[in-house]
Amino acid sequence: MNRGIETTAIGMLASQRAMDLIANNLANASTRGYKRDGLAFGETLSRQIGVPNGNDPIDKPLPGVGVAASFTVFEQGALETTGRPFDVALASNRGMFAIQTEAGVRYTRDGAFTLNSDGVLSTVRGEPVLDDGGLPIQIPQGEIATSEDGSISADGVVVARLGVFDGTFAKDGAGRFQSQDAEPDPELRVQWRALESSNVNPIQSMIQLIEVGRAFELAQRSIQQQDELTQKLIQSLHNS
Repeated sequence: MNRGIETTAIGMLASQRAMDLIANNLANASTRGYKRDGLAFGETLSRQIGVPNGNDPIDKPLPGVGVAASFTVFEQGALETTGRPFDVALASNRGMFAIQTEAGVRYTRDGAFTLNSDGVLSTVRGEPVLDDGGLPIQIPQGEIATSEDGSISADGVVVARLGVFDGTFAKDGAGRFQSQDAEPDPELRVQWRALESSNVNPIQSMIQLIEVGRAFELAQRSIQQQDELTQKLIQSLHNS
């Protein structure tokens, strides 16, 4: 392949992935507790260490800018006061709530919780919210009080403590997070009667989408021009 076209094509692939990611961020700009994704760009290497590339020599250059990896930005979103007694938000960019799903324990920053008919603290999907011991939270009838350390009391007696876990989290593809090392962190604080918004900045994301789209269009035109020049060169050699 023409080296110039190859270089431009690599850049186009990176731009396309960036557009897909930014579009997904924008689609979740109103999703409670959503954490936006970012992309790490880097100049492509001769060959990834330990990943052979057919019969190519190890020093064969693969010029251009490619996408190294995507990552989650855990910056805290804005907190919105709701007044609903079991809505809860984390007070920093660290930590997650734990919930029991059909797929196992998952983690979330969406604290829109409510009591089901059995008095179990649950998500809007009906999934039990877990305490700091990994068990569903059962709240008896009575005068309910909540504290910033996650404690829940009924008639002055602490009946549960909301589980707030910290660790390494990765998105599971269903709007939740998974973790292999999450542990309860008693130092983390929560704010009751509030919810955390998405940390996506729609205006900034729209600007990024426009910029990346323009770069993609420029790369397309560049490939067309390089292809036309190549065809002219071939025709010139054929006629000489």
